[in-house]
Amino acid sequence: MDTAVPRLNIVLVEDHDVLRLMLTQALEEAGHQVTALSCAEELEDEAQGQPADLFLIDLNLPGEDGLSLTERVRAAYPLAGLIVLTARSTLNDKLEGYACGADLYLTKPLEVPELCAAVSAMGRRRERVNGLLSQLHLFTLSQQRMTLTQANQTPVHLTAAETGLLVAFSRAPGQRLAYWQTAETLGLDLQTYAKASLEVRIVRLRKKLVIAGADPSCIEAVRSHGYQLCIPIQVV
Repeated sequence: MDTAVPRLNIVLVEDHDVLRLMLTQALEEAGHQVTALSCAEELEDEAQGQPADLFLIDLNLPGEDGLSLTERVRAAYPLAGLIVLTARSTLNDKLEGYACGADLYLTKPLEVPELCAAVSAMGRRRERVNGLLSQLHLFTLSQQRMTLTQANQTPVHLTAAETGLLVAFSRAPGQRLAYWQTAETLGLDLQTYAKASLEVRIVRLRKKLVIAGADPSCIEAVRSHGYQLCIPIQVV
């Protein structure tokens, strides 16, 4: 593999068995790690929580349609690359694919060298973005390891509940959650669980963020609403 191209964790969702095997082999020979799935439903069972740098999604999938999957993946992995692979070639099809979150729309029949070149380009772009984000003191949250890390510092270990809460914060508009959303994410019932006790959970999480290198104002209370995460977090 070209040393200028980083090794990527790729999730391939393609229902055609022969094509899935061919693409998996080509990408693995290029040095990438590939999780090959035959349908959208397998993503929940086999790849949920796994680190992913790039998704390759066929649109004509059995069960959940590829467009719906593309939209869900973009929401869950905002910084991951996403390439659509499909026989749908009209302009409207392409516009819909991009609207659902695709970075690149490739039509079948696929030329494997072109796909590998596109993957390499995505890898180089991701490396540049990660370099820029690291300069902004971005924190990386690993859902699988349940750790929070800033740049090359020592990871800080989190509980499953704390990990889930940070994921919810990072995906919420403005990184802001209402009291009820915070409680629901933690599996609590605000009818029986006082807000003062909820604040204790937030204080504990805030302390861990500070240990990881964040400012003490990393989570702020929003009067009469809830809480806001005030640091950039990349979820992987």
